[in-house]
Amino acid sequence: MINLLIFIVFASIVIYFSRRSNFLPNFSGETHQQYLKESKVPLIGGFFIIIISFIIFFKISNYFYYTIVSIFLIGLFSDGKILSSPKIRILLQLIIVFSFVYLLKLEVTPTRINFIDRLFENTLLSFLFTTFCLMILINGSNFIDGLNGLLIGYFLIILSLLLKLSLINSIEINQSALIFFIGSIIFLLILNYSNFFYLGDSGAYSIGIIMGYLLITIYEKVNYISPYYVILLLWYPCFENLFSIIRKNKFKNSPINPDSKHLHQLLYFYLKKNFSLKNLFANNLGSLVINSFNLVVFIIASSNYSSTIFQLFLIIFCVASYLLFYRFLFNFRFIKKK
Repeated sequence: MINLLIFIVFASIVIYFSRRSNFLPNFSGETHQQYLKESKVPLIGGFFIIIISFIIFFKISNYFYYTIVSIFLIGLFSDGKILSSPKIRILLQLIIVFSFVYLLKLEVTPTRINFIDRLFENTLLSFLFTTFCLMILINGSNFIDGLNGLLIGYFLIILSLLLKLSLINSIEINQSALIFFIGSIIFLLILNYSNFFYLGDSGAYSIGIIMGYLLITIYEKVNYISPYYVILLLWYPCFENLFSIIRKNKFKNSPINPDSKHLHQLLYFYLKKNFSLKNLFANNLGSLVINSFNLVVFIIASSNYSSTIFQLFLIIFCVASYLLFYRFLFNFRFIKKK
């Protein structure tokens, strides 16, 4: 509890001086940022994630902490416009994540699909697949971090469910550290909703690799849960990433270049225009709508998290709901009414 109070005071001071000194402002002139942002809010969320992860994970695995720091630095250089090339960022992420997976022997097996499990008996292929999954999650986390509270709230929902189901107990986190972990994330969520700071690339990348590691580790140690329950918990950022790549290829755009056609951005525009809401209110409401949908689905999924068929059905439901909702919002935003 003392650690949490110290963190709250420290974070408040950092945010205050960051806003006064205009440190790492969010305005970069890019279209996908401009129409969502109201003011020069600092992109300093990654610093807080680094502090939290040091307290939680350094004693568990200092190599994992070094991985988080490395991923954080890539995002920080991106936020500071020092590392502006998406291709270089992805290449650096790939090197770091594969090294992390290889050294910690992380594998998302068994998949409960026989021919895939036989294929992943080749350890290298298994490591490459795990690396691919983490890369999709890390960058997908960055993709959905466009509304206040969306990414932090999404992962807070997952953490809360893992705590309620006692699944997080499989990781060597003591009770006081767990209280600090949940409490600090709740505090950051409140400040993020209040528009005091944004996670930025550094924060989104960092929290993405943390959640990926937690869920893979839980799955490795708790063999009675379905792997598709883990996939379901991460479906939104991962599908947002995959769908974005497909969508951009269809319109002959580079899949690594940002745009303003993500689901949360279209929802923001719909709420703002259809209900004449102010920017900040439309921003926060959009985040609540998406996270409320996922909360309901995750609660239902948690009632039978060992059933693969049940989890697959819910994954299909989520993807179908996304596509239908996306089509409606896209038509509202871009298709002129006759």
